[in-house]
Amino acid sequence: MALAKRWNLLNTLFLTGTLALALVLVPWRLATSGLQWSEALVFLAMTFGIGTAISGGYHRLFSHRAYRASWPVRFLFLCLGAAAFENSALKWASDHRVHHQHVDTDQDPYTIGKGFWYAHWTWVMEAKDHPLTGVADLEKDPLVRWQHRHHFLIGAVVATIPLWIGLATGNVLGHLVFGVALRIVATHHTTFFINSAAHMFGSRPYTDANTARDNWLLAPLTYGEGYHNFHHLWQWDYRNGALWYQWDTTKWLLNLLGWMGLVGQFRRVSAAAMTRARLHMEEKRLKERLALTSPGVATPMQARLAAARLKLDAALAALHDRHEAWQLKKAEWRAKGLAKADAWREAKAEWNATAALHRAELEAAWAEWKAARLEVRSALVYA
Repeated sequence: MALAKRWNLLNTLFLTGTLALALVLVPWRLATSGLQWSEALVFLAMTFGIGTAISGGYHRLFSHRAYRASWPVRFLFLCLGAAAFENSALKWASDHRVHHQHVDTDQDPYTIGKGFWYAHWTWVMEAKDHPLTGVADLEKDPLVRWQHRHHFLIGAVVATIPLWIGLATGNVLGHLVFGVALRIVATHHTTFFINSAAHMFGSRPYTDANTARDNWLLAPLTYGEGYHNFHHLWQWDYRNGALWYQWDTTKWLLNLLGWMGLVGQFRRVSAAAMTRARLHMEEKRLKERLALTSPGVATPMQARLAAARLKLDAALAALHDRHEAWQLKKAEWRAKGLAKADAWREAKAEWNATAALHRAELEAAWAEWKAARLEVRSALVYA
């Protein structure tokens, strides 16, 4: 009786049952029939489409309102996302918003404080009631309300697409094994890894106020969601891999949809704010190491480090503020229809000259910071 009260039997049987089926059927199918190209293609297409709907739709659009999307995009993300069998977008967003609000506490639905496996999937199997909270904005969307009422049926229809492809190609069993069973397991656990592995393994370049980590190994498996330390500091940014070289297929797809006019109003943190956060963390770690040395070494080094960081921080802020002011000014001039006027060209030349001064100040501040950092590291070596 206690066992029944603790576990949600439907969730438990579905999660463990699909995993068991995949573990048995996939090796058997590979051993007896190999892997056909159509099976691999359908598996990859279904996994990518449904996983991206969770990343770009459930997560970045509905949970964080990181951008605006037209109704066809919202409809597609809601239909594909339902096939992840991770509940409705409304319920998913509710749990996720609570996670961000109470991260690493007992109020966090999937807190890493209770262990890797709890954060990964045990929390889904427990018979706990997590009521809808903080999603009044989403409840105003008729598409979200429709999906909330019918998400399991919608998901079942989408998830059985491989069945119809199998019937058309005369290979029903192969497409069911890879396109349905294995795909469901892959979708579940790539999502779950963000709740578990991304809170245990990786770096914290932007903040150590919570357990979220940037993990570049997870990024290709999770459609760009692996940069979780960045995400927990700026959850409203439509990117997770904000740097150009970071893998974020969801961001790339959203950029493409933005170019097509289907999505827009992207929210993004400035490069200056990201750099300032990184500097703060770097300074903090150097000071922690300095604290282990003698006061005679630590005190002057800490003072120089702080002064250099403040100077660099001020230079970054000044350049950022100047850039923002320039963007506003451009918008005003465009509204007046004077973009080609002589006055506009004069204003642009003035801005370019001022920006050059700010960049020179920034370069000098960077040089001073690097020199201070090198001196501190040298002092640590010989302390």
